[in-house]
Amino acid sequence: MNVVRLADIPWEDRRNVDNWPSRAGMYYDNRKTELCIRLIDYPLGSIEPRHVHAGTHATTVLKGCAIVDGLNLGPLDVVLGPSNEPHGPLNYPDGCRLLSAFQGSYHHSEVEGLSSEKHYRLIQSNDIPWVRHGDGVEVKTLVDRGAGRLLVEAMRFPSGAQHAPEFLAALVVDGSAVVGRETLGEWDFVYADEGQARSTLNFPRGATLLALTMRS
Repeated sequence: MNVVRLADIPWEDRRNVDNWPSRAGMYYDNRKTELCIRLIDYPLGSIEPRHVHAGTHATTVLKGCAIVDGLNLGPLDVVLGPSNEPHGPLNYPDGCRLLSAFQGSYHHSEVEGLSSEKHYRLIQSNDIPWVRHGDGVEVKTLVDRGAGRLLVEAMRFPSGAQHAPEFLAALVVDGSAVVGRETLGEWDFVYADEGQARSTLNFPRGATLLALTMRS
C-alpha cells in the first residue's frame, strides 16, 4: 500500500485559486476517477463564503469547529456538498482542519443565494451509532448516499487489532497504524488503487481511521 505522511504532502495557497484564506494539502489525486483527497486548513476566524462547484464533496471535520446553518460541526462531522448546488457560508471561529474527498472539479465560485431545493447535508457523527464487527472493529457509516460511489466510514480499532482493508484509502485520525515496516501517526494517509495489493494493517495501540471507498 502507498503511504503519504502529513509532513510530506504538498501544500497549495488557496488565495491563488479561490481567493480564500486557507491552504490545501494533497494526499491523493486520481485523474482517471476524478477523485482527489485533500487536507484543508483554515486559520482562526476564517469564513468560507457561500459557493458552488461542479464536483461533489464529502468534507469531514478533523479538528476545530465549523458553523453551518446554525449547527456546530466538530470532529467526524461531515458537510456533503452536491454538484452545482450553492451551500454555505461556513464559519471557522477557532480555525479548522478538514479532509475533503472531492469528485470532479473542486474550483469554487462564490454565490449569494441558495437554490430552491436543498440536497446538501450536514451529518453529525454523534447521531450515528458505532456498529461492532466480528474482528473487533467498530464502524460508523458517515456517508453512504448523495456522493455517487463514495462511501465514508469511521473505523475504530482496539489495541492489538489487525485488519485486511477493502477500502481505497484511509486517514489516521488518532492512534497509530503499522503497514509493513512503516508506522503511521495522526493524519498520515494510506491508499491502494484498483489492482494494487493491500497489506494487512496492525494497530498495536489502537486507532481510529477515516476510511474512503469507491464502490463499484
